[in-house]
Amino acid sequence: MVSMQINTMLIRTTKDNNIMNLYKRLKPEVKKALKANVKKYPHSGRVIIAKLHLHQMYRELTMGDIRDLINLTDVKEFDFDYFDWKYGNQFFKD
Repeated sequence: MVSMQINTMLIRTTKDNNIMNLYKRLKPEVKKALKANVKKYPHSGRVIIAKLHLHQMYRELTMGDIRDLINLTDVKEFDFDYFDWKYGNQFFKD
């Protein structure tokens, strides 16, 4: 069932390529680390990538999504300041 929902999300988001989704806004080093870790953790990686394709705003992510993004990238949450948590500056380009 989850796989079907993820596939539906991907189909729905690929129809409108003009919208800058969160996946497209990832910083290059974050995207590289995410892709590398998808090979180690395929299910978690596919789920968070699907969610990043689905959403356009950082605030649309849940804390669980942010936790997964931290775990699947080289971003260190201990270095986060207030704005990093609030706006996702460690993950995304402007």
